[in-house]
Amino acid sequence: MKKNHCDFPTYMASLARSLRRQGRFGTAHVYEAALRRVLHFSRGRPLPFSRVDREWLLAFQNYLLERQLRWNSVSTYLRMLRAAYLRAVDAGLAPFRPRLFRGVFIGNRADCKRALTGDVLRRLRAVPLADPALERARQLFFLLFMLRGIPFVDIAYLRRCDLRDGVLSYRRRKTGAPLRVRVEPPALEALRRLQSPDPASAYLFPFVRSPGERGYRQYRSALRCFNRRLKALADAAGCRMPLSSYCARHSWATLAN
Repeated sequence: MKKNHCDFPTYMASLARSLRRQGRFGTAHVYEAALRRVLHFSRGRPLPFSRVDREWLLAFQNYLLERQLRWNSVSTYLRMLRAAYLRAVDAGLAPFRPRLFRGVFIGNRADCKRALTGDVLRRLRAVPLADPALERARQLFFLLFMLRGIPFVDIAYLRRCDLRDGVLSYRRRKTGAPLRVRVEPPALEALRRLQSPDPASAYLFPFVRSPGERGYRQYRSALRCFNRRLKALADAAGCRMPLSSYCARHSWATLAN
């Protein structure tokens, strides 16, 4: 990409396309979401790298906060901008400014507690459910919990060959780190109830059925559906805490600690 024909949004769009070609659809999705915010904030006007200074970044942060985004969402967008900026610097497309992002928030805040207490977990487990879809969501939530708080994305992409002799061996989708988890009998029973009924599918569960970008869209759709049903489950159990797939991971980690 030529230096004199590239501005910040154009470069971010090229990064997102490159990530999609690499099969990194989740990261590309976040870049594209950040890009849409930048384009809306700049009203579609050209945004050369030279204009992205601390004043612009603070104004962009305020723009996000005015739209009622949580601090962690604001941080995600700003971290995507920082990552794109540093790549542009390495490519010789942007001038390097030391500590450019020092004045904006790029950390994490515990806006809400995601770990459930033992009492809340027992209530979720015991509440009677007439809806089979909610029952399956409950079983899946507790399966995530029993598998050491495995993230939904890792469950969605598990392959049949990842389960051998009662042990799951897989790599984290986010980090690539290898993990081995022994599947205890209650978890194995839940896994067998929830696994894909299609013996020809390479995936252990029915959430992803295709490779590539189509499979990523299937995963995103399944996650949205799962979180909607978890919200309904929480309402049925009288749980006032927001319930999502992340709660299984945080709850396991907290109780294990």
